[in-house]
Amino acid sequence: MFKVRRKDGKEIIVEGNVRLLWEGSKVKGFVGNFRDVTDRVRLEERLRESQERYRSIFNYSPLAIIVFNDRAEIVDWNKKAEDIFGWKKEEALGKNIIELLVPEHLRGEIQLIAERILEGEVYTHSINENLTKDGRVITCEWHNTIYRDAKGRIYGLSIVQDITDKIKMERKLKESEERYRSVFTHAPVLIAILDKDGRFVEANPAMVKSIGENPVGKELSEIFPKDVAERRLNHLKKALEEGELVEFEDERGGKYFINFYLPLELEGEKHCLVIAQDITELRKLNKLLREMVEVNEAIVRIGEREELVKKIEEILSDYSAKIRDSGQGECLEIRYGDKTYGYLCVENVDEEMKPLLKALTDDLAFAFKSMEDEERREELLKQLVENIRTIAYLVDRIRNPLAAIRAFTELFVDDEEVSKKIIQQIERIVDIVEKLDVSWANSEKIARMEKEIYDLSKIEKKFKKD
Repeated sequence: MFKVRRKDGKEIIVEGNVRLLWEGSKVKGFVGNFRDVTDRVRLEERLRESQERYRSIFNYSPLAIIVFNDRAEIVDWNKKAEDIFGWKKEEALGKNIIELLVPEHLRGEIQLIAERILEGEVYTHSINENLTKDGRVITCEWHNTIYRDAKGRIYGLSIVQDITDKIKMERKLKESEERYRSVFTHAPVLIAILDKDGRFVEANPAMVKSIGENPVGKELSEIFPKDVAERRLNHLKKALEEGELVEFEDERGGKYFINFYLPLELEGEKHCLVIAQDITELRKLNKLLREMVEVNEAIVRIGEREELVKKIEEILSDYSAKIRDSGQGECLEIRYGDKTYGYLCVENVDEEMKPLLKALTDDLAFAFKSMEDEERREELLKQLVENIRTIAYLVDRIRNPLAAIRAFTELFVDDEEVSKKIIQQIERIVDIVEKLDVSWANSEKIARMEKEIYDLSKIEKKFKKD
């Protein structure tokens, strides 16, 4: 076989044989038979290139490729199949693909798929568990087809991907999404997601209830009064521009909120996670507690009923407090033993505040009784100390929601810096409560001082008597 050039200049490939012509011992010429095999040679070259290309793809494919015959026996097995399943090619060849790779409880199902393939079904797809050489169970995605050889025999060809890690990640992602959705839906705090223009993308039920309507799809300016909307939009822009958590307190419709604006990115766009807590009741309770401390200090200092009543009504003026002889409306009886010393009548108080006011009326009852009976003064002071401790206990109760917020932060805020900043704000509130503790401690000191004065006055009276 060799190349020649035709008369028209085209190069072709020919093959043939040559017979020499002899005359005596001399070559006089030759006779040759040749044929043009250019097309055949080029077809053979293309076939060889195709086979090399196939073999290269087969051997270095990032996916496992397995070929099996009509008896489900493996006839080819690439490098990735070795990596995924652990068996070397020489170990896998000739083995039944189902018995080698499929757990026993799935073999009937996979056998049906194999039969469909070998009966000529062009394409099948499945995701199922498979076995590895070391006994592990993995999850693989199978894409199956057929091809026929030159003799018309059918072979199955499977392209396989190990998706075990993908399945695990999807499961974890689903669990994470379900956990987030559960927290988002059932959290008592107000949670929403806003886009960069202040439009609500999501809002949890607590947020919807607080606003009074579903805000999704609406901008802040469509939901809140102008001043509130502008204030919150400015905080949102600050959070997005600085890329940091912004926290602030504000008031809306007579309610007070502590707000946390956290920048985040969703689908390549800037958004803001909003977490808000209604602290109206907490503020009211804190205010009442501070006023109760003043009342208790007044009880310890003031010995005249009329002056004490005037001072108490002054301290509790925000509640239109009056101490009356008869009770009408929101009035609490000032009672010691079987005797009633009047009624503490107030306005604008919530149910949560009534236990504190009841404790206050007990203090007043002891105070009024002590003014009637000097001998009971010592008992009054002891009771006042106990009541001061009760108030301290109630202050500790205020810390509970702060602890809940802190736990919520530690569980669900993954950003360490954000979590740290939220906890810092919680600790600031705790610091304020601790200052109340100091006030109560001072009240206890006053109570002890009064007791000592009282003890000295008794000694003085006894001395004069003697």
